[in-house]
Amino acid sequence: MTNTPAPANDTATYVIPVFKAKPGHADELEQLLAVLQTASRRDDGCIEYTVISDEQDRNTFLLYEKWTDADALVLHNEKRHVVDFLASAAEHMAETLNVHRFRPIA
Repeated sequence: MTNTPAPANDTATYVIPVFKAKPGHADELEQLLAVLQTASRRDDGCIEYTVISDEQDRNTFLLYEKWTDADALVLHNEKRHVVDFLASAAEHMAETLNVHRFRPIA
């Protein structure tokens, strides 16, 4: 498999939110994230939306998100499934959601 760098004019938006579950709440958070993943993959502008579980820390999850552009991400974040997820996940989170935005360097 060959990795092709994104073109210099790539308008895609890359986001990696990190979730830390309270001890004993990892299963609940994982289930909520799985539902969110399924719904979000249907959103307009979604290129990639994958939930990843940390193999060394059962309470840590991240999302790898790639959107066609920043506007698609904004619209996604306003969707009912995202708003509902954030409200439901709050009781299972050990700390505030940490969101990282990235850009390709090549």
